[in-house]
Amino acid sequence: MLWWQIFVSFGVAGAVSVLWLALQRLWLSPIAHFPGPKLAAFTMWYEYYYDSFLEGQYTFQIAEMHRKYGPIVRISPYELHIDDAGYYDALYSRDAPRDKSLHLTGMFGAPASAFGTVDYRRHRIRRQPMNPFFSQQRIRELEPMLRGMVDKLCDGLRAWKDRHAPLHMYHPFNAFTTDVVVEYTMGHSFHYLDDPDFSPQWSKTMQAIVHAGIQFKQFRWFISLFELLPRWLVMSINPDIGPVIDQKNESMRLANLVIDSQRSDSMFTGDRAGVPKDTLFHALVESTLPPEEKTADRLSQEVFTVIAAGGETTARNLATITFHLLNNPEKLEKLRKELNRLDRDGTASLVEYEAMPYLTSVMLEGLRITNAVATRLQRSSPGQPMRYKDWIIPPGVPVGMTSLFVHHNEDIFPDSQSFIPERWIDPMQRKRLEKYLVAFSKGSRQCIGIPLAKAEILLVVARVFREFDMELYKTTIDDVRIVRDMFNGHPRKGSQGVRVMVKEWNGRPGSSE
Repeated sequence: MLWWQIFVSFGVAGAVSVLWLALQRLWLSPIAHFPGPKLAAFTMWYEYYYDSFLEGQYTFQIAEMHRKYGPIVRISPYELHIDDAGYYDALYSRDAPRDKSLHLTGMFGAPASAFGTVDYRRHRIRRQPMNPFFSQQRIRELEPMLRGMVDKLCDGLRAWKDRHAPLHMYHPFNAFTTDVVVEYTMGHSFHYLDDPDFSPQWSKTMQAIVHAGIQFKQFRWFISLFELLPRWLVMSINPDIGPVIDQKNESMRLANLVIDSQRSDSMFTGDRAGVPKDTLFHALVESTLPPEEKTADRLSQEVFTVIAAGGETTARNLATITFHLLNNPEKLEKLRKELNRLDRDGTASLVEYEAMPYLTSVMLEGLRITNAVATRLQRSSPGQPMRYKDWIIPPGVPVGMTSLFVHHNEDIFPDSQSFIPERWIDPMQRKRLEKYLVAFSKGSRQCIGIPLAKAEILLVVARVFREFDMELYKTTIDDVRIVRDMFNGHPRKGSQGVRVMVKEWNGRPGSSE
């Protein structure tokens, strides 16, 4: 009888708790009056089902909500989503303070990085010393190093040609972008481009990171627990995570070296041996950041997020551009003709590439259609309510918008699923469309690496598609079209990615072919 009473007591307590939670979330919440499905407003398990069990489908379920409920919907107990391209600049404001959401920043276990910072005031402190390091002028000064990396990329492609085997293009591009950002930020190199296979394990590692982030973003404690485990145990659970641990350890080692080298009591040359110069570590250590912002752990988190973001997203852009140029030979021909006309001897500078109409149009269309970051990016106003049309959004409520929805708005980008660089050719049209190109987000918290990413894309596209001919290998539009949101935009499950057969092109700079 006693056990039966305990069982009933727990059942009653559970039912009362659920009813009280429903009352709080569905009727008493400050966002209870916003439209949306009641199940999404009641429990976070609704989102977890679509993202975890259905593998990245919540973004597309949100699109269905908008079709049913309108441009603003409640998508969770705590969060709203807006689908209105005209509101993007207001939400991602450059002037008004905007906090991030822990639901987004907690995905990757780097809370001390600028990316992982929720509070806008702390973010400004952390971001300020990084801005000059990623300025357009600084990146232009980086051109010799970038060209050297492009040389290595082309050497690797040329060597691969002799294998007469298909090449997964994400691998060489990810090796290139990672080697660039590591060299620049750490004064070090992983030498992924030196691997004849372009270090495919690193590509698997990046995918493992984003998959884990999606699976566990509602269980942030699990990520913290995972980091406490010894390396051998982590490797036994998921071998693809190993290189992340190695990279974090190396980043911590270099951070400590730089910190030690800056100390006034570091009198011996041996203390400074092997310390790279003019790295992001140096920029942060030598800045006016307060001492608590200059610890090795925080600096290593900062560099880790820069490396992860700087490699993955640009590599995905380059792979997508590769597919669309090879799948549209007439567009590839237009690109080659422009390069032959404006850069006859193949020596144009980065500044000259930035002025080439069709080359830059290919870059912009690639950024639009790739949607390297496909997930919603939540922002909240910490002190003042936000207004969307007749709706008043209370302070502190996270509101998300999704670049995927903006870039495929048919009123702005007609035939949006098609790769059409020509839509960017007319200067006035380009100026209008660039307002809606949100691949890097906008506002005070937009991606810091825009100049670097654009420089990499221009240099690689101008060189690779002039020097090599390629044929798609068992690759279709379904291998690049985004149908899953795994933080990054992913194609259908089971896709083998963009694969090509590499050949050297017979055309030469200055030819009319």
